[in-house]
Amino acid sequence: MDSDWAGDQSDRKSISGYAVLLDGGAISWGSKKQTCVALSMVESEFIVALIAIKETIWMRSLFTSLNMPLTIPTCILIDNQGALDLIKSGQINDRTKHIETRFRHICNREDAGVIQGEHVATMEQIADIMTKALGSEKFEHFRDGIGVMLATNHERQWCQPEGT
Repeated sequence: MDSDWAGDQSDRKSISGYAVLLDGGAISWGSKKQTCVALSMVESEFIVALIAIKETIWMRSLFTSLNMPLTIPTCILIDNQGALDLIKSGQINDRTKHIETRFRHICNREDAGVIQGEHVATMEQIADIMTKALGSEKFEHFRDGIGVMLATNHERQWCQPEGT
């Protein structure tokens, strides 16, 4: 999961992006503008973390209903150390009290062992493909990281409607 804090020049709202991977391939992903203006990078990352965690909880529920319950926490990769520290500690203080209390849900999921926040280097944050304009090399690296592959010529022809 990742965000581009205040990336929209017109309204200063951030873009959230996440990808849920299973065995190296994306099974769910999303990217959209956040509905509120984040007052800090940490808050922007917290907003996208909440979106990603809600999707993760739904996916875990789906696997449980298919008799394949997940017994270990789902790893959430976060490249913002401040957001990760806040999730791990669960401590809201004077510098972070502007973050709405609904984001406390993230800390509760961490404490319950449903998710586990892990730091990922900014250069390896594959969710950047959902939130930022990237050069071709980085785009291809992140595309491969979420398991999206190019169709071969045979597959492209097979997918074409007749007469085209």
